[in-house]
Amino acid sequence: MKEQDKREIRQIFNEGFEQLILSHFDNLYKSIDEIKKNMATKKDIEDVRGDIATLQTDVENIDRKLDTEISWRDGASKRLKKVEVKLGFAK
Repeated sequence: MKEQDKREIRQIFNEGFEQLILSHFDNLYKSIDEIKKNMATKKDIEDVRGDIATLQTDVENIDRKLDTEISWRDGASKRLKKVEVKLGFAK
């Protein structure tokens, strides 16, 4: 095999490698870059955790207020009955 033949074979191989293999690597790198752009960062996750903690605190506060309101309303009928008895509306 002549040196010219070897060069042509290398040239054909290199062109094929570049067109077939390297183009796939380019697509993979582009996909990886796109995935990195769309991934949540550690700061994003910490922000969400903070938001969740705030929401949990808010829900706990609302629950306590509702429990207090329900308790007060449950006792209201007993208090009303006492008032009615004192005023002579009920026995």
